[in-house]
Formats: sequence, C-alpha cells, structure tokens
Amino acid sequence: MVSKGLSPTLDTSLGLIYRLNILWTRVDTPAASGNFDRWNFLLDRIFCNLMYRNDFEIIKDDEGKITNVNLNEEDQELYDHLNKKVWESNEKLSKAKTPKEKHLAKLDIYNSLMMKDMGLRKFMHNTLKLYLKEVDSNPSKAMWGG
Repeated sequence: MVSKGLSPTLDTSLGLIYRLNILWTRVDTPAASGNFDRWNFLLDRIFCNLMYRNDFEIIKDDEGKITNVNLNEEDQELYDHLNKKVWESNEKLSKAKTPKEKHLAKLDIYNSLMMKDMGLRKFMHNTLKLYLKEVDSNPSKAMWGG
C-alpha cells in the first residue's frame, strides 16, 4: 500500500537522491586528503547509482544462455571516457622512478579524478536533471525582502 502523497516513482527518486547525497558528501574527504583510491571508488559508486534505470546489454550464446552482461554502449562509453585518464595516470605512477616523476604522476591522478568528479556532476545536472533547481534569491536575505 502506498502512503498518502507517495508513489513508487517518488519513493524511488527520493531514495536515489538520498543515496547520491550521502555518496557526494563522502567524496570530499578522500579528495581533499589525496586518498585517490577511495575517491575513485566513491565516484564509481555514484556512477552505479546514476545508471540504475539503464538496461544492460545481455549477450547470449546459440543455446540462449547468458554469456556476458555489459553496460549499454552509451553508458560504457561514458564510463570508459571518465576512467581512461585515471587509468593512464595510475600507470604513470606505477612506472615513476624519481620523486619528481611520482609527484607529477600524483598530480595527474588528482586532475583526472577531478575531471571524473566534475563529469559525473555535469552528467547528473545536464543529462539526468537530478540537481535541484538553482535560484537567484538568497535565503539569508528573506528577512529583508530578498
């Protein structure tokens, strides 16, 4: 039975917003502290939550048995694009020999994770319309008619 004022669609949307809000809140700490693995993991969790509606591409053999399950082509392309620079940067770090090379590789990882972070935020806003509407009024000015 659905409570008054709620529907399965609204309940699903509120649950998604709640989960995403928690995940986005958790992203800032590892990002600020340089915990790149944790930051990347949380961004991947956000991506998984954003893809909840999209169908999988199910691959079957000649007998009709499932042999593989993939993201649909567009989702896979987005995920691969956001991760490509992160993967490349991590490879640079693993090959770095001098302190300077390691430092530059870590900066590269940071910048690639920052782009992945911003890319997911833009995807949420521009494509999925999951951000709340931005307004020009300032609540702190409400008392003064703002």
